[in-house]
Amino acid sequence: MYIEKLQDTKEFYENSYSCEKLGAQRRWPNEEFCRFMGRNFFSKDALERKSIKILEVGCGTGANLRLLAEEGFAAYGIELSNEAIKLMPLLLGKSMDNCTAVCGNMMKLPWEDGMFQAVVDIFSSYCLDETDFRIFADEVCRVLEKGGKYFSYIPSKGSEAFGNYIPAKKIDGSTLDGIHRETSPYYGNFYPFRFMGTEDVELFFDRKRFEITYLEKVTRTYSGMKEMFEFLVFEVRKL
Repeated sequence: MYIEKLQDTKEFYENSYSCEKLGAQRRWPNEEFCRFMGRNFFSKDALERKSIKILEVGCGTGANLRLLAEEGFAAYGIELSNEAIKLMPLLLGKSMDNCTAVCGNMMKLPWEDGMFQAVVDIFSSYCLDETDFRIFADEVCRVLEKGGKYFSYIPSKGSEAFGNYIPAKKIDGSTLDGIHRETSPYYGNFYPFRFMGTEDVELFFDRKRFEITYLEKVTRTYSGMKEMFEFLVFEVRKL
């Protein structure tokens, strides 16, 4: 079942990057990711930064990795789309020298236990339903060192796209089979699309393994302020 869902998502992004090239994704880092780095890592000096390994899951063409590489951190990325990985050198240029990016899926991270000081997930793991996201959360825990942080910027259940989801269907309590309402933000994403509520953060990142260190909501509007879309922004620390 997972293979079928994965193929739908992969096909969507392969087509997107093939047709739109670098225009398929932003060229600059996510603002909330910049704030995460400011809270946790930008105070480190140049020498210390070289030893700080940060992994982005669903790194796309590398806009966030470019920030990490240019700021002197050891940048790692994993991306489902082969086309995105091929485009990455065009965006990063010489910054690729400080970046390691591989094609693969985030449920099977090809790195050793405790390797990373941070794992960042910027609008990426939302394509995993609840069952698959639990597997992913276990992988995050595995590759993070003790005290390492997981950062997420993900669709919130407070969004009208989740409350008014018909004609989409629910795969589980958090996941739609895509965004099928034509007036909805992200219409056309016809693959699993998961939303999170604040209660889900503790549900998936239990207190035995993680401590919530940051939890906020970010809201924006679409279609001339006719529809609201909400994001959860959170970070958890591995105990």
